[in-house]
Amino acid sequence: MHEVPTRRRFLRATAGAGLVGLAGCGSPEESGRDHRTVRVPADQPSIQAGVEAASAGDLVLIAPGVYEEAVAVTTPAVTLRGRDRNAVVLDGGYERSDGVDVEADGVAVENLTARHYTETGVYWDDVEGFRGSYLTAHTNGGYGIYASRSRDGRFERCYASGHADAGFYLGRNHPFETVVTNVVAERNALGYSGTSAGGDLTIRDSVWLDNGAGIVPHTLDRADPPQRDTRVVDNVVLRNDNAEVPVRAHTYPAFGTGIFVWGGSENVVEGNLVADHEHCGVAVHHNVVPPSDNLIRGNAVRDSGLADLALGVPSGSGTRFRRNGYETSLPAGIEGGEATGSERVASVYEAQERRAERRAFPQNDWRESAPPAPQPTMPDPAVAPRPAGKNATVGIGRSGE
Repeated sequence: MHEVPTRRRFLRATAGAGLVGLAGCGSPEESGRDHRTVRVPADQPSIQAGVEAASAGDLVLIAPGVYEEAVAVTTPAVTLRGRDRNAVVLDGGYERSDGVDVEADGVAVENLTARHYTETGVYWDDVEGFRGSYLTAHTNGGYGIYASRSRDGRFERCYASGHADAGFYLGRNHPFETVVTNVVAERNALGYSGTSAGGDLTIRDSVWLDNGAGIVPHTLDRADPPQRDTRVVDNVVLRNDNAEVPVRAHTYPAFGTGIFVWGGSENVVEGNLVADHEHCGVAVHHNVVPPSDNLIRGNAVRDSGLADLALGVPSGSGTRFRRNGYETSLPAGIEGGEATGSERVASVYEAQERRAERRAFPQNDWRESAPPAPQPTMPDPAVAPRPAGKNATVGIGRSGE
C-alpha cells in the first residue's frame, strides 16, 4: 500500500467548503470605485427592473423574498447581490429556463439562491470577467452554476445540488483563466463538468460528494478543440456513485468515478483525497480523442470497486502516475513508468456508454431532488462591490490561483 499525508488537506478543504464550520470571514476590502445601490423592492419592484435601472459599477441589492422571475443582465460591471443567501430565492416555477443569464462583461452574482429552473440556476455566456460568490443553486433541470465561452472568472463559496447535468460547469474556452474554490457539489449527475475547458483553470479546496461522478474535465465532441490543461488540486472527493441523482444520457458514462479525465490532456490531478467509488477513484480514459500527457500525482485514493488508479485504452502517450497513495490499479504497476492502458477499464466505461445510448439507467426526476440545508451567507451584504474576475474574492483565502 502506498501512503501520502492527507489530514491537513482534508481539514482545509472541508472547513473551506463549510462542512466542518466556517471561520469568521472579514469584510472584503472596499473596491474604491463610486457606485449607486439599487434596492429591490424598495427602489424597483423586481430584480429585472433593478438590473435595468443599474449602470456599470452599481450594486443591485435584493431584500429577502421569493422572486418568480428570470433575470437577464446585459449591463457590464453590475453586481447582483442578495441580502441573505438563503432567504433571497429566485424561483423558476419548473417553467422558466435560467435563473440569472449574464451576457455582459464583469458581472458578479452573490449571496442568493436559484432553484426550480428547467435549465440553469446562474449562467454567464461569452463574457470576460465573471464571479459567483456565496451562491446556492439546487433542483434545476440542467446545471447549477455555469460559464461558457468565457474567461477571467471565479466561483467561490458556492453550493450546487440536484442537477441532471452538472452542479458546476465551465465549457468551451481556452484559456479560461478561472478558479473554482471552496465550493460544495452533492447529488448532481456530475459535480463538475469541464467541456473543452482549460488554460490557467484550477479546481481546488472543494468538496465533491454523493454525485453520479465527481470532477470530470472532458472532451464531449469535435465542436471545439479537445480538453486540456486543468489543475485539480487539494479537493475532497467522496462517494460519487449515487444512483438516485437525476441524470442526462451524456453524463451517465462517467458514473461511479471520483475524478475522471475523459478525453483530456495536459491536466494535473494532485493532492486530492478520493474515496469510496463504485468503479475508479482517479481514471483517465478515451473520449472522442485519446488522453495524453496527464500527471496524476500525490493523491490519496482508496476503497474503489474496480481500481483506485486507472487508465483505459486507447491511452495516448505521456500520462504519468506518481507518488500516489493507493491500493489497486489498472493496469497493475501503474506507477512504474509511462502507463499503458487497460482493456478492463475501457470495458466498464464502454458498457456505461451502451447503457446511456439505450437510456438503460435510473430515470430520476430532477424536480424531486431534496433541498439543501441552509448555507453560510455573506458576512456583510452592504459592502461595496468588488470586481468580477479570477483574482477578486469576497471570501477568505487565496485569490489569484
